[in-house]
Amino acid sequence: MLQRGLSFAPDVVVANGDHVYWDLRASISAVLLGQSPTTKRIAGTFDRNQPVLGTANEGVLTGAVDGQIAELYGTMLRATPVFFLRDDHDYFEDDQVTPELTTFPPDVFSRALARATQWLYYPEFLPDPYGPVTLPGAGAGDRPKGVSESFGTVRWGHLLEALLYDCKGFMHPADGADAGLVPDDVEAWLHARMAESDAQQIIHMPSNPPGWTAGKYAEWYPDVLVDGALTTEVPKPGWASGFLAQHDRLLAAASAMPRLPLFVSGDIHGQGSGHILASGANDFRANPIVSIISGTPGTGVGWPSAARGTVATPAQHLALEPITPIQELNGFHLLDVEPDQITISHFRWHRGVDSAPTRSTRSSRTTSASTRAADGGRSRHGTLLDTLPPSGATAVELHRTGLCSGAGLAAQSRRCHANGRQRSGGVAAAARQGRNPS
Repeated sequence: MLQRGLSFAPDVVVANGDHVYWDLRASISAVLLGQSPTTKRIAGTFDRNQPVLGTANEGVLTGAVDGQIAELYGTMLRATPVFFLRDDHDYFEDDQVTPELTTFPPDVFSRALARATQWLYYPEFLPDPYGPVTLPGAGAGDRPKGVSESFGTVRWGHLLEALLYDCKGFMHPADGADAGLVPDDVEAWLHARMAESDAQQIIHMPSNPPGWTAGKYAEWYPDVLVDGALTTEVPKPGWASGFLAQHDRLLAAASAMPRLPLFVSGDIHGQGSGHILASGANDFRANPIVSIISGTPGTGVGWPSAARGTVATPAQHLALEPITPIQELNGFHLLDVEPDQITISHFRWHRGVDSAPTRSTRSSRTTSASTRAADGGRSRHGTLLDTLPPSGATAVELHRTGLCSGAGLAAQSRRCHANGRQRSGGVAAAARQGRNPS
């Protein structure tokens, strides 16, 4: 699937975590992954009392991750810039609350595992003149000057600014409204970029998707799984109302922009899309939120609904109008970004059903705010023309007439043509084989 996505010659690829699956402590995921006899035989066992790098832990780490990033992607992305965004499993845990353990925010060792994995296998975010060096994960003394590990941007001239933010690594689950899935200074940065950016299009790319819930702890929403059904009538263990309050503030600011309010996220292990028309008392119908769940290229047959007991469904707090239903299929998305519109192509593939990669999905053409008024404030949706193979993540194509440029590091892809429009996209990961940034 990655090769098929890269066949579009993307300018940028954005991979929205989870990149690593080696959960160590919580619930059934740890039993099946990091604590299983098979994985211990492959890589060994971590000593949480020792540093990750420079000890025996380093060999355990490379034994766990080599096959999931370096050997998997090889050198396929050597000519394509790629941005990796972390999610919970990249900290070697599932987001869980049990009587014995709450896995997030990550403890010192979990954070050290995530940082070491990034240092060895995939790039940090590039220095950003609009990203304060005081944001968490930026300006670390053991990293190159100016890079950020958890919050960054993909910038393409005045055409696009994509905002990438990790919603698990620095969450602060204080009681009540003071909690948040991103710290206050990160939220302030996001609001500032929406208000001050001179880019014609802004795309949010958080690790947590707005719109849908599977009842997990570290989600925006209070929905929890009880007796096989999602409900808000029972308190969700560990969840804080501040998560939802922060969600509503971000979506309200996005809807208020004179641009298309587009969110592209991962986490759900499936793909789908919808308009968020309202969130609680917040009405977005004048400029509806467009939320895309970008597909996963490599889930295979082990879909999380088998363990969760439910597929992802719209959160009860929302008025959500589906564009494409949530489906547990491998796939990816291509985003064709232009000054006045963004065209979103959905690609999917089902193991055992499709004998070869096919491009049998729908494509959504979403106009920007300046032209959406002619459609009564709603987005327009077209139909995909042909079929494409299994590849899962998000890809973005960016167009600027008269310019043809290279790609960036991210789950977005783009291709320029001197006199016309081209589509490109793909989902990917960049493997770093050594300790030096690349």
